[in-house]
Amino acid sequence: MEILKFNPIFKPTLWGSETWVVSAVKGSESVALNGADKGLTLPEIVTRYGADFLGGKNSEKFGTDFPLLIKFIDARQDLSIQVHPDDALSAKRHGKMGKNEMWYVVDADRGSQLIAGFRQKIETCDYAQKVADGNIEDDLNKVNVSEGDCFYIPAGRVHGIGAGMVIAEIQQTSDVTYRIYDYMRRDRDGNLRELHTELALEAINFRDVTTDPKVIYTESRDSIIPLVECPFFTTNELKLTHTFRRDYTGIDSFRVYMCLNGQSCFLSPDGQGIFLHQGESLVVPAIMEEVTIIPDENVKLLESYVI
Repeated sequence: MEILKFNPIFKPTLWGSETWVVSAVKGSESVALNGADKGLTLPEIVTRYGADFLGGKNSEKFGTDFPLLIKFIDARQDLSIQVHPDDALSAKRHGKMGKNEMWYVVDADRGSQLIAGFRQKIETCDYAQKVADGNIEDDLNKVNVSEGDCFYIPAGRVHGIGAGMVIAEIQQTSDVTYRIYDYMRRDRDGNLRELHTELALEAINFRDVTTDPKVIYTESRDSIIPLVECPFFTTNELKLTHTFRRDYTGIDSFRVYMCLNGQSCFLSPDGQGIFLHQGESLVVPAIMEEVTIIPDENVKLLESYVI
């Protein structure tokens, strides 16, 4: 098997845009751009190669489903405030995975903010009225952000991405979102956007009070920097200035790389190379035991997998 790049899927929105760089969501499937599997969709590749692509445990758990959705989000305006159901609730209501996710701030204007959790306790019985009155914002935890900030957003946490930032998002493969508030904005037809107040009630973790939701990590060069490790995915940062051999011993999973800055060449053990540029992603199949990454002067990558 080969290291694969996929076509980016650009999705314009009312507030900016999303680019889905690795997706198996029905109707938005990524297509391989290189190698013997060029032209195949990500679900077709998973079906063809199974455990060799996903990893043994992942193949047993997910079958022919690819478990991650990888995006870049360019927020020109504030996104709606949302919450996602966990696996159990999403399976019961929608027959799909839940949505646990993480954000890495690629770029941010001065003063940009996002929302993560509540800043004070809110009673379940008061929630619907606060949404209707437009007072729910008073209870939300707003955080100033800058480049390199990282956030884990578990299912049940209310959240919203603010204007003026670019986010790398790693999440479970799910398109289930409950919109709980949208700043009283109207759509192109002049209508208030639909809210999912009742659906969100069971999904929200009303005990999720936090004032500092940022992931704490220590940056270093030419090493693996752990960011998020949870049951749904593991994500690391790599800031590379020299050739780096990545040994996957003990990682029985595909590996997704997002390039946040610079460019690099990924070499497979048989010497085949593929370039990865800023804003692109690629997938290393589970069967590949190592790669060699040759960066230009300064490269920043996010590496994600499921174990």
